[in-house]
Amino acid sequence: MRKQDASTLTLFLSGLAGRYRENRDYFNGIEFTFTSGRKSFRGRAARGEGEALRLSFNGQSRQMDFTGFTKFYTEEAMKYDSAVLEYLERGATMIIEADERGVRSRQTDTKRTETVAASSVLPDRDYIIKASDAPELLKAIGIMSADGKIRNNMIRKYNQIDHFLELVRPLLEEDDSDTITVLDCGCGKSYLSFVLNYFIRDVLRRRCRITGVDIAPGVIEASRKTAEQLGYANMEFICADLRTYQADRPSMVISLHACDTATDMAMGLAVRSGAKSIACVPCCHHELLGQYQFPGLSAITRHGVFAARFNDLFTDGLRMLKLESMGYKTSVVEYISPLDTPKNLLITARKVADSNPEAKREYDELCRTLRIFPAIERECLPEFDEA
Repeated sequence: MRKQDASTLTLFLSGLAGRYRENRDYFNGIEFTFTSGRKSFRGRAARGEGEALRLSFNGQSRQMDFTGFTKFYTEEAMKYDSAVLEYLERGATMIIEADERGVRSRQTDTKRTETVAASSVLPDRDYIIKASDAPELLKAIGIMSADGKIRNNMIRKYNQIDHFLELVRPLLEEDDSDTITVLDCGCGKSYLSFVLNYFIRDVLRRRCRITGVDIAPGVIEASRKTAEQLGYANMEFICADLRTYQADRPSMVISLHACDTATDMAMGLAVRSGAKSIACVPCCHHELLGQYQFPGLSAITRHGVFAARFNDLFTDGLRMLKLESMGYKTSVVEYISPLDTPKNLLITARKVADSNPEAKREYDELCRTLRIFPAIERECLPEFDEA
């Protein structure tokens, strides 16, 4: 190789160094090949301790920072006829080629293609998370089998998650943060967390950090192992109580089928932390059942089924009104068919003001008339503490 190309090679590698500093959580490694005549010598640099790289070449392994790697690679490349370096990042590969013609760089998108059984998905749906593009993800969370087919017992879950993404996509696209932060409350097995991480980073091409919180140690440990398996270093999972957990202002707070007042805990945490947006699918409403009476409706609500269904609507309506009083613009849709589950309402909210006095007046009047103190009220208190 020509010695005059060393400065150009160093310049390209300096650009990769900046990318590494900014997107280290998405870094998958560096692979390189030096060629002299018919002989090739391969090496690799992987994530090391802290910000360091772990270089493996010629049977030796050592730690160095990116500046040290740039110096090593440039000096080593000058000894050979040609050199090819691939900087591997989630969703993209940067390639630097150097030979007697000079130094060139290019970027390619990383795509995977796998065969998916035709019967596995809805034929008329244009999936956001396509099985052919995200096989590693779908296999890791148990939706896809090892042979590349959506599992029969997970088709419904796959469709639900993809439709959830479709509905919250506008909220994410409107977010102007440099890094989108998502807090998954009561994350459980973290299906949504992993899919959102893929969607934001690999589909929207935005930087993100995802945090899952659950009070059950088992699911937190399982989620951590899945994140490690996928190489999702920008995700963390914390075993904590939502009632006392503290969060810096997240871009979005999500909660899927949080039972009874766990939905209020998620919404309350979102309000206390000043979340820009909220997306919750409530489940199992019990708290207010039997606490209130509507004059003139007892002839209807004396039937248990009617009382329970009215309670579901009333509880979610109060939640939305409370969020509106706190300055959120709310909406509610059926995000899946009621044939899948009757608990199919998705409540979304976007912060648009510090408060809404008219919504607060309506909410307070309802609470006074019915003599109730809903869990959402308690959870939204700035200094809420269960003790």
